[in-house]
Amino acid sequence: MRRATAGLRIIAIIAALALAAAACGDDDATSAPAPQPAPAVTESPPPPEPAPPAPEPAPQPAPADPEPAPPPEPAPAPPPPEPSPAPPEPAPAPPPPEPPPPAAPEPLAELRIYHPETLAFAAPFTMLDTTGPLAEMAEAVSTNVWNTPDVLRAILVNGDTEVAAVPSYVGANLFNRGVDLRMAAVVVWGLIWLVGPEGTPATWESVRGQTVMIPFPNDMPDLVFRFLAASNGLTPGEDFQIEYYSQPPEIIGRLATGGGIWAVLPEHVVTLALANAKQNGQAIGRVFDLQAEWAAATGSSPRIPQAGIVVRGELLERPEAVAALLDALETSVAVVNAAAPDTLAALSEASGVPPPVIGQVIPRLNLEVVAAAQAQEELEQFFGQLATLSPDIIGGGLPDAAFYLPDPR
Repeated sequence: MRRATAGLRIIAIIAALALAAAACGDDDATSAPAPQPAPAVTESPPPPEPAPPAPEPAPQPAPADPEPAPPPEPAPAPPPPEPSPAPPEPAPAPPPPEPPPPAAPEPLAELRIYHPETLAFAAPFTMLDTTGPLAEMAEAVSTNVWNTPDVLRAILVNGDTEVAAVPSYVGANLFNRGVDLRMAAVVVWGLIWLVGPEGTPATWESVRGQTVMIPFPNDMPDLVFRFLAASNGLTPGEDFQIEYYSQPPEIIGRLATGGGIWAVLPEHVVTLALANAKQNGQAIGRVFDLQAEWAAATGSSPRIPQAGIVVRGELLERPEAVAALLDALETSVAVVNAAAPDTLAALSEASGVPPPVIGQVIPRLNLEVVAAAQAQEELEQFFGQLATLSPDIIGGGLPDAAFYLPDPR
């Protein structure tokens, strides 16, 4: 198609040139024969040359990694608002007037104390300082002796004393029977001994078939001895006999004269009995420390919460008076335990016991003031063991927690 078109264009050009020459004409032109049309060209024109290839674009360098833009600077914090002026503080109110100190309670007209005549309690109360804290609690302080458990019970039931040193189980018994008293502290931690012929083997079989003298039936020495005998397989009245006496001096006399050779006694009576027996040619000695036997039978400590002090009456409403009493008693016990010569002389004068004997006795008194609430666990174990002999010993059962006064100090 392209070649035909090019041929036609050439023919057209030649024809045009001929016409132009005729129009211009000259002399020769009229005589010259007319030109013959050129034959048509049938040859195809050469193909156009291909366009030169476009130059390849020059390689562009790879763009460098853009540098990280710096972090935007934090916008400046807005300035804090101007504090509004604080209102003027009101002037402080004047402090309220301090209440006047409570008025000191009126002292008791009299603080009456009863204790047994045994040295374990006679000694602390003999050395009791009635001019110190107790003087602020009572206008007068009197100390008196009870001689038998029956007298003690009458004093407590009738309200004839504010303070009494008692076997601990007696306090529990009276409390359970409705007497308005409380135990304030345990003071004596066991001082009971079994004495017998000197050199006797320290076994319970040595007691079998014997007669044992004991002061006061159903009192502490009697109860503890019978419990321990039963714990070691002996039955009182069958395996051995008991003779009861109303006063310890009666037993001392029988040991000294050979009227008896076995006895259960508390200190200081034991020491006196052994001394008298020796002077009269009787060979009597200590067989058992019943505190150690108690530990072996019960698995507890070798001490017994044997006796303490109970309080009643006005003292139950006066914890400051109880605190003063315990302070004075602790000081007195410390003085007794120190056994200074002037203390031994004072105790000898009060008791009639020679100072050397008192010096021997004091270490065996086991004196320590422990508030009743702190000693409650040991007391309950003790009461429970005694109740195995008879629940009536402690009034039918363990006293409730109100019986044990906490230390008010």
